[in-house]
Amino acid sequence: MPWIIVAAIATASSVTILALVNVYLYSRYKEPFMKLWAVAWGILICRYIFLILSVLWPACLVCKQINYLCIIASAVILLAGTRNFIGRPVAHGFTITGTAIALWTVGVLWSGLPVMYAIVPIFAFLAFTYIRIGIEVLKQAQPGEIASRVVGWLFITWGIHQADYPLLRPVEWFAPWGFLFGSIVATSIAIGMILIYFERTHRGLQEKETRHLNLIESSHNWIWEVDANARYTFASPQVKELLGYAPEEVIGKTPFDLMPDGEAARIGTIFAGISSRREPFHRLENANRHKDGRLVVLETSGVPYFDGQGNFLGYRGMDQDITEHKQAETRREVSREVLQVLNEPGELKESVQRIIELLKVKLDFAAVGIRLQEGEDYPYWSQSGFPQAMLEQENALVERSADGGVCRDQDGKVRLECTCGLVISGRVPQGHPNVTPGGSFWTNDSFQLLDLPRDQDPRHNPRNVCMHRKYASIALVPIRYKDKIVGLIQCNDHRKERFTAESLQHLEGIAAYVGAALMRKWSEDERVTLENQLQQAQRMESIGRLAGGVAHDFNNMLGVIIGHAGLALMDIPPADPIQVHLQEISKAAERSADLTRQLLAFARKQAIKPQVLDLNETISGMLKMLQRLIGEEIHLCWQPGSRIWPVKMDRSQIDQIMANLCVNARDAILSVGTITIKTGTVSIDEAYRLHHHEAVQGEYVWISVSDDGDGMDGETLGHIFEPFFTTKGVGAGTGLGLATIYGIVTQNHGFIDAASEPGQGATFTIHIPRYLGADGAGELQGQAPEPPRGRETILLVEDEPAILQMTTMLLKSLGYLVLTAGSPSEAIRSAEQRPGGIDLLMTDVVMPEMNGRELAGVLASGQPRLKCLFMSGYTADIIAHHGVIDDGLYFIQKPFSLPVLAVKLREVLEQV
Repeated sequence: MPWIIVAAIATASSVTILALVNVYLYSRYKEPFMKLWAVAWGILICRYIFLILSVLWPACLVCKQINYLCIIASAVILLAGTRNFIGRPVAHGFTITGTAIALWTVGVLWSGLPVMYAIVPIFAFLAFTYIRIGIEVLKQAQPGEIASRVVGWLFITWGIHQADYPLLRPVEWFAPWGFLFGSIVATSIAIGMILIYFERTHRGLQEKETRHLNLIESSHNWIWEVDANARYTFASPQVKELLGYAPEEVIGKTPFDLMPDGEAARIGTIFAGISSRREPFHRLENANRHKDGRLVVLETSGVPYFDGQGNFLGYRGMDQDITEHKQAETRREVSREVLQVLNEPGELKESVQRIIELLKVKLDFAAVGIRLQEGEDYPYWSQSGFPQAMLEQENALVERSADGGVCRDQDGKVRLECTCGLVISGRVPQGHPNVTPGGSFWTNDSFQLLDLPRDQDPRHNPRNVCMHRKYASIALVPIRYKDKIVGLIQCNDHRKERFTAESLQHLEGIAAYVGAALMRKWSEDERVTLENQLQQAQRMESIGRLAGGVAHDFNNMLGVIIGHAGLALMDIPPADPIQVHLQEISKAAERSADLTRQLLAFARKQAIKPQVLDLNETISGMLKMLQRLIGEEIHLCWQPGSRIWPVKMDRSQIDQIMANLCVNARDAILSVGTITIKTGTVSIDEAYRLHHHEAVQGEYVWISVSDDGDGMDGETLGHIFEPFFTTKGVGAGTGLGLATIYGIVTQNHGFIDAASEPGQGATFTIHIPRYLGADGAGELQGQAPEPPRGRETILLVEDEPAILQMTTMLLKSLGYLVLTAGSPSEAIRSAEQRPGGIDLLMTDVVMPEMNGRELAGVLASGQPRLKCLFMSGYTADIIAHHGVIDDGLYFIQKPFSLPVLAVKLREVLEQV
């Protein structure tokens, strides 16, 4: 038997083993490159079979052709599998080249050309293919991958061997060794590729395991695994943060070993039922005991896991710490129950005792107590859990001298000892890590205070009794009544880490509730004071109503006087001597009307109608009235600013502001003194707003009223704009004056400053925005000398005959056609009988039968385009009650002069 048959059989046997190995690997792992390798080695087996057949039957051309074609196909498919293995796409150029060489080989053999013409291209192609594979394998080799580098160089070596095969194949002594060398290299490559795969698979598993471990470590939750007996087989490092145990300390224990006895029994029963049904569970809440003894509430979720045969192995899951969430729920529940207790009828001390028990049980404290002020001391008013010996020792906080006297500081205040005294005195160091912004003191490890040097201890005469009683966590929360600390709530516990910033805020809220309850108990005297203030306000209200009623009748009479004087002035030539007397009558009546308006402003009853004003001119017209108001013993100094800007504001509001401020200034001066009124302008910028947050950037006109009276301290100054706050004696003031001024100024988009010091008098400065409207100059310049006239038809309704007659004459003098009515019913009849319609309804507001607004509604149903002008001498509250001073309605206040009436009529009639 020729040696080549023996070599071919031996090589085919080794290749068969490689093919079978790859077939098995593909069936197990389903990797595409393994399938390609198996096919490549299978084709190579066929090559050796047909090589043997071509040797046995040299004349069989087909056997030779198949032999060479198998070589080419095996090389192409092996290259494709290798490129797939290293993550590269299939090289279509090699496929095309291999196909071309295969066709060339068939052609050579069929044509009878020398075999060398086929062998040389085939093995050149193999050499190039294997070398190319080797280079690509080397390029994609990862650091530390020895198998990849060995396989790469084996491929290159095999390629070189394929290149020299056509030359050395005819050498008889070399040919068998060439087959053997090629077989060894091919086998080594195949084994190396398998090693590479498993090497990479192992590295991938390691990377995946590392990634999983990193994910577990980066999670905030504790991830665990228990076996079928609920014993931990795995615990992530988070268990240390959640429960204080290292993972290795948990392994072998059950979850129930970490729970209090009662909780372990409850959760064990639940878990036994879930486990028996092999069900997953979600968000199961359970309390666990931390290694330091405190309770931690966890929310647990888990799923069962099984082996390949479906046997139950245990549970895998995670725990999330919901302690803060549960504590927040508990705090909300405690707050609700505390409010419920405080709002129930009964003795306050009993209610407070119930609250103490509630805090102690629900919030799980060892002891809770409340100290309240009794005289100059702050003893325990109610408590639960403190030893009696400690209560007797710690009950008093006042520091005593050697002879038993009360010790006081340089301000005369009682000196209170220890931390409780520090909190009640309000002298806790702000910004200290153990002090809240609300003035509470808290610590989760009080024993550190025992080692604090005396010069670093903020407490006055520390006693440290709580620490010696083994209370590690302590919270002292002040109870306030009207911004004054009247006691505190004390919560103590033997365990550390019992308090957080959130729990301190909750306790401060509870202290606020207790303070409010104490306020209800201690406010009886204040209630009597408020009742007296209310009675005083009611008396002032009655005076205001009386003034309003008198003003109505007085305004009607003044209206008749002003109207008739105006008509007489129109009928008498300017040169007539009686002209002077009529002008004086008219001026006196108008001054009387101004006086009535100022009195109504002081009583806060004047209807509001903003207009453009010159404050210097407005205040100058009030000086006589203000001087009478403050008395002759007070000097009124008027210092107007030059060229001040106009403002748009109701004149009566200026009267009201000035009257109130001057009266307050007068009351602040004991005997004789000076009140100074100034005006000026100012531009507000951001620098000014840093200290006056209520101001808005812009240009303002200011009015200041200063006195040289007693002045006020800072505490009083902080309350002066509060309703019913007054520094005057009982019956001397309502406490509403400055509150009203504040409301007026704010309504007009201004702001007010108050400056005062004891013994230095006070200054109030009002800022009103500058008016920039187009009508500013015109309104300040006064009315045109000739009043505007008209020819429209006006229905005049007035139940006062004198006013009806006078107003009719004024309207006719202005050229209008006037229909008169003394009652609403008469007005309705006149309107129905008027065929040409009515242009304007001018009606009084308050009348018998129906008010002016209702009359306008009745007439408007028949004449939708009817215009209305309402008039009244009543005060603002009466007018508002009848719905007349609403936006969009036209109104004229009695008494009115002819020029004012003429302008208002044209304003109403010419509206679009």
